[in-house]
Amino acid sequence: MRELLNQTLHEFRDTDGVERPLMTLAGELHAARQASTEEEWRGWIGGELRPHPLYPVLLEDPFVRHSAVRPRGYPGDADLIDYIYGVNEVEPRVASASELGRRLYRFSTSTPAPAAVRHRLAITAAEIERLAADGARPHVLSIACGHLRESRLLPSLREGRLGRFVALDQDPLSVERVRSECGGLGVEAYQCSARRLIRGGCGGQFDFIYALGLYDYLFDGTGRQLLAAAVDLLKPGGKVWIANFVEDLWSTAYMEAVMDWWLIYRSEDRLRRLAEGLDDAKVAARRVFREPENNVAFLEVVRG
Repeated sequence: MRELLNQTLHEFRDTDGVERPLMTLAGELHAARQASTEEEWRGWIGGELRPHPLYPVLLEDPFVRHSAVRPRGYPGDADLIDYIYGVNEVEPRVASASELGRRLYRFSTSTPAPAAVRHRLAITAAEIERLAADGARPHVLSIACGHLRESRLLPSLREGRLGRFVALDQDPLSVERVRSECGGLGVEAYQCSARRLIRGGCGGQFDFIYALGLYDYLFDGTGRQLLAAAVDLLKPGGKVWIANFVEDLWSTAYMEAVMDWWLIYRSEDRLRRLAEGLDDAKVAARRVFREPENNVAFLEVVRG
């Protein structure tokens, strides 16, 4: 592995291409992660990768650096996800990166996991549009909304064809951003953590509730409690969507080792089990489906 790190650094310095060495690095990291215990894996990251001269070079990628530095104090913040979406707000930060950093960024944000993040956003926006198409003015709740970038994909929101739209996030900076950018469209943004929501921190009844990234960080117990709370907030016939990265992504090792981005991955069966404790009288249907890249799965629960 030390030779791999040395070779990757050599190729970055002596060639213009980054795809081949990065693909090789990510693949070898994936194999090493699978062959190690968690203690061994974390020990190698701290003892070998982070002190290696390759590591600061990889951090020239502004997306990777933001993840590793965690400027908001927690992983996966809304600014990080904005790098994946490629919104205008991140363009100055990308432009100020080194030439190598910009090449690394183009590669890192085009891999399957970021593509799945973009797909889950588009799928969710399409569902909101479908629900709004018949003029029923659905009430919508976004849990852990981040910067609510799906709002830019919603003609129904801009045209006033939605009912109440509530956006919740534990980060006050994200809440303020949503209020500033979407308040004029009628979006209500509130600071609210998952635990507060479980304790009854949101009023109203909704036709569609969704959490796109939160469950990648929730343990099963909290996840079940939050799902039950969400179902209680649904109108009859309403639905809740929970998105979660699936297990055994080839980029997981790179995310953990280089980006310090650790997620809770769930198989489809494990995702289904989050709904096992729900009151059957409240559930009309449930299913699991995946986005086109098959790297993110959705659990859908329909209220009876």
